[in-house]
Amino acid sequence: MANKPKRLLEKYDLLLEHLDFGYIGNCSEGVELERIVKVLRSGEEGFFPQLTEFAEQQLRQVKPGSKLFRRDTPLVTRDSVAGSRWEEHCREMESWEESMRSLRKDMLEGSGVVDDGEDLLPPVRSVPTESLESFGGSSGGSGGKQRIKSCDYESWSRYDPDTEILKMDLEEERYKDFVKEQNEKNSKKAIIEELPPDGTKNLTESERKVLATKFKEKGNDHFRAKEYELALAEYGNSVKMWPTAAGFNNRAMAHIKLFHFKEAIADCDECLKFEPENIKALLRKGQALCSDDKRREAYQTYSQVLLLDPANKLALNAIADLRRQLPDLPPPNSFQLPIEEVGGCSSSDDFADLIKPKKLVKDKLPDAVKALQTETARIVRNSSKQDQQGSSKKVLIEEL
Repeated sequence: MANKPKRLLEKYDLLLEHLDFGYIGNCSEGVELERIVKVLRSGEEGFFPQLTEFAEQQLRQVKPGSKLFRRDTPLVTRDSVAGSRWEEHCREMESWEESMRSLRKDMLEGSGVVDDGEDLLPPVRSVPTESLESFGGSSGGSGGKQRIKSCDYESWSRYDPDTEILKMDLEEERYKDFVKEQNEKNSKKAIIEELPPDGTKNLTESERKVLATKFKEKGNDHFRAKEYELALAEYGNSVKMWPTAAGFNNRAMAHIKLFHFKEAIADCDECLKFEPENIKALLRKGQALCSDDKRREAYQTYSQVLLLDPANKLALNAIADLRRQLPDLPPPNSFQLPIEEVGGCSSSDDFADLIKPKKLVKDKLPDAVKALQTETARIVRNSSKQDQQGSSKKVLIEEL
């Protein structure tokens, strides 16, 4: 008699008193709340919709990322989406298949293998039928012969069990050798092998790109595990195999984690050569410059980020912090007018020719002096005439 399955309360070591509003409201253990929700959803102890909803709310507050709140997304079918959306999916799949075919063709041409339209490797968990036919049928039979009928006494009298057993053993040995040989051939037919960057001189462009992607993904795994030295080595292999903006950007972040700020700045500059408007590279360059005590250069870098993304919070916070440290910094989007020096000038040169006034005004002082002299002479002449006429009045004229 089969064992009766345990109830969920016994399986999770819970008490019936735990299915209570007060206990659930005071519970702060995410695992225990998950077990209570499973019990309530199963209905083994009865259906309590309000208690189940309350337990789910408490679990969402304690453990928002619980797997009990996940909902499986159904597969996309022709009937579940609109016609235009289905056609778009089909076009995307066709373009992906075409890109994979072209990539496979490039790799085959680079490796010197002729593409006959068939897969190079045999199907998984199957054996080619021609290999079995070469051994006289299936590996567990008697050389492909038909089974002797029970009433065929003449054939049974000629039957030698030892000989048939020896044949079966020989066929089994031959089949094992064949499988071993096929496995060796399959291992030699690998199109892409993971090689160090120094031994990839004869690889095609497509193979280099694939290997660079593999190295970068390995570096990402090491970076997530906080193994920054190993991540730096893998990013370096990726960049040597095929330089990309993402490779330089990731290696710059690994340098920052290892406090190699000058190397990080150099990698950010290389990334910006590929993508001048890469905001991640600009932010990481600004971080490295700040850590390397180059705050004015970092201020200029963060200003470039604001030109591309004016609402970037990281850049805004960094600029505010830098302006508090250096009060003489200009506004973020300000610029300095260039001053050009005139070449070939010396201190003895006369720059009067460079001044061209719009209006020339004649000096009036000489005319005024001349008019005063004329008026003075006229007065003297008049005075002398009056003296000659016998006037009793004498005019004393002081010569000017």
